[in-house]
Amino acid sequence: MRPAPRMPRSSRPGRLATTLVALVSVVVGVALAARPASADGLARARAEAAQIVAQIQAQGRHLAVLSEDYDQAQIRVGELDQQLTETQAQVAQTKAQVTTAQNQLRRQAVQDYTTGGSTSALDQLFAPGGERAAAVREYQEVASGSIADAIDRLDQSESELGAQESQLQSTQAQARTTLAAAQAARLGAQAVLADQQGTLSKLKGQIATLVAQQQAAEAAAQAAAFRARVAAAQRAAASGLVGIGLSDPPPAPGESAARAVAAAESQIGVAYVWGGATPGKAFDCSGLTMWAWGQAAVSLSHSAADQYDETVHVPLSDLQPGDLLFYDEGGTIGHVTMYVGPGRMIQAMETGTPVQITGIWTSGLVGAGRP
Repeated sequence: MRPAPRMPRSSRPGRLATTLVALVSVVVGVALAARPASADGLARARAEAAQIVAQIQAQGRHLAVLSEDYDQAQIRVGELDQQLTETQAQVAQTKAQVTTAQNQLRRQAVQDYTTGGSTSALDQLFAPGGERAAAVREYQEVASGSIADAIDRLDQSESELGAQESQLQSTQAQARTTLAAAQAARLGAQAVLADQQGTLSKLKGQIATLVAQQQAAEAAAQAAAFRARVAAAQRAAASGLVGIGLSDPPPAPGESAARAVAAAESQIGVAYVWGGATPGKAFDCSGLTMWAWGQAAVSLSHSAADQYDETVHVPLSDLQPGDLLFYDEGGTIGHVTMYVGPGRMIQAMETGTPVQITGIWTSGLVGAGRP
């Protein structure tokens, strides 16, 4: 929890202030010397990854357009296939009608030839004489002419349908060529997209490696700075200076400290929420330390600055698991964590970062307290 800034206390000896200035100089020197060499490489990898992501997004939009073109080409080919099937059925039907009419005309011609143009039915219809012969010829001409006209019309229809079929086949061929081109373009775009995604995946792997290297380097720098500060505190104590905020030997940690550490570690992964102090749901920095020590039957306030006042100050060289580490923010104690082992602390850091174990920070570190 980060309370409103207030003026720092001035109860420490003047010699202690001099010692703190020396410690800060050591810490700053170590931190600057330990800047990760991979930072520039990480920045370049992230920039390249961002560029690839933009390319993937653009390629995705392009692929969507090509897929739509392919779908439309498929629909067009399907429509032409249906039209061609229907036309071919009409052509087949017309051909069958032509064949039937031709057979009928052929049978009529054979019958006229074998009967001499006369039938018993006609003999009964017409009286003897020239009228009969004329009527027979007229009937035969009418019958033959009707069939011939039908054949002519069917032939014309067959010709028109054949031309339509030919045109449809040509259009269909063009549509299939368009479909094939659309499919090739779509597959090509998919291949490009897959290649881009593969490149991005490799970059993500490189970024993860670089981040791990950077984090390891930062942790090593923090550890080195912390060791330097502890060594400086030890030298100050050996030269007769008082420890940081300590006038009497601190009490030895007991089983309550182990219970507090176990309680805090049980909340790893819980979200940071300002003012939070609910296990399994939300914590802020002082809410976590207050609750964890509460599980060991030790009462603390929900305030980093108040917890600093409520604890016995111990030198960094005497840190034990469960001790609290306090940090300055804007001229007051604004952040608190719990020491869990060499170079490590557990904390609820900030919004977007869950409760987790990190390396000990040295920047802004004011001192340590034992509840």
